[in-house]
Amino acid sequence: MQSQNPGQIVILYSWTALSGSSGSSVALGITDDRGRAMQAGEESLGSGQAIVVIIDAVRPAMAPHTLAPCYIRTGVGWVGRCTAVGEVSWARFFAPGDPGDRAGPVDPGRIGG
Repeated sequence: MQSQNPGQIVILYSWTALSGSSGSSVALGITDDRGRAMQAGEESLGSGQAIVVIIDAVRPAMAPHTLAPCYIRTGVGWVGRCTAVGEVSWARFFAPGDPGDRAGPVDPGRIGG
């Protein structure tokens, strides 16, 4: 991960590839680069293991009461699906951050296209 300026929010990308039969995850991961998250998701889609990939922009946090490390959704994500010609199409979406996240969603303008 690249060095961050003090006070700057670190954004990571959590990805999950979901199967069609049960809707359960067949692969998942976290990275500091959205392109790598998309590439990993595309591999699961291309192999036929998954029918959809969801990428969430997240930030590191600590869970209340336990102070265990966790990730909080920022409210920006991408859904990837295979097209009829076998390419992967990505659609960006906006959703509320995790409940209880007092800081609120991160400015989507920082994340990029």
